[in-house]
Amino acid sequence: MKNKYVFTQLMLVPLALLLSGCMIFNKQKYGSDYSYSGMFNKYKTFGFITHASNEDSTTLKSYEVLKKYIRERLEVQGYTYTEKKPDLLVSYFIFFDDLNMKGYEQEEFDIWLAENADNGEGVKSKDPYKPIKIYMSQGTLMVTLLDNKRQNAVWQGYTSGVMADKNTETTVYLNRAVRTIFDQYRVFRQGYLRESYNHN
Repeated sequence: MKNKYVFTQLMLVPLALLLSGCMIFNKQKYGSDYSYSGMFNKYKTFGFITHASNEDSTTLKSYEVLKKYIRERLEVQGYTYTEKKPDLLVSYFIFFDDLNMKGYEQEEFDIWLAENADNGEGVKSKDPYKPIKIYMSQGTLMVTLLDNKRQNAVWQGYTSGVMADKNTETTVYLNRAVRTIFDQYRVFRQGYLRESYNHN
């Protein structure tokens, strides 16, 4: 199953982008999606957009934990955190209720990227978006990467069953959710692997 959400502008609450590659394992559903216009070989830095309410201490604590794990994962992939005009803005949001989403059928991200990358200048693909519907159970985490300059989302990952009970917070589940999502974003900053190899 593949699906996708569509983002047209920066929003305080994530809307559906382009979700693809839906998988189900032990009742956990996860997947990711991407924009055909994403310039994935050019992004080097990232910052955050947060959606937690200061009045909700439980949610705020969970969001700080998520921010820590997301930052660690992106830095492992060669991206640099900055608060000054980052290439990517990271939006992350937990939906505690069931979620019905409209998505689009899409090829697996890494396969599509390998076939459509244009020497770091963006992508050439003009593939059509085929709409589908997807149901997510309680406790869905969505992480969206937005092109800061263009102000549109270029990639989004999601996983269900993260925190069905709003009052239950555990770093183990949150860490696992972040890993599940970013295992689908296997994109290293351009030149990072070569730099690491030469450094060693």
